[in-house]
Amino acid sequence: MVVRNHPRGHDVGAIFAGRFFALVGARWCLPIIEQLVIEQLGEGGRRYQDLHDALDGISYKVLTETLRRAERDGLITRRLDGGRVETTTLYELTDLGRSLDQPLAALTE
Repeated sequence: MVVRNHPRGHDVGAIFAGRFFALVGARWCLPIIEQLVIEQLGEGGRRYQDLHDALDGISYKVLTETLRRAERDGLITRRLDGGRVETTTLYELTDLGRSLDQPLAALTE
């Protein structure tokens, strides 16, 4: 629903769309989200190295920056998994990240 004549004269739909594209507009953000969606169907959480290996052509620096930005924006969360031999950081989608499924599917079409 687009609300026109917002008190400040802004189109709320345009503001939402701008915020949406700001969240997912980074070059590697969508492929990372896609990898986390795939993992969501499994046991949950992806290790940093697994993400790097799955994303052909991404540098470690760019992966780190993109994960930090996505975490800051509330799209992903990271947690420590102490259940392994060595403690591992796992990345997962948040509710906000999972809510992007339909808008991203619409963009794909």
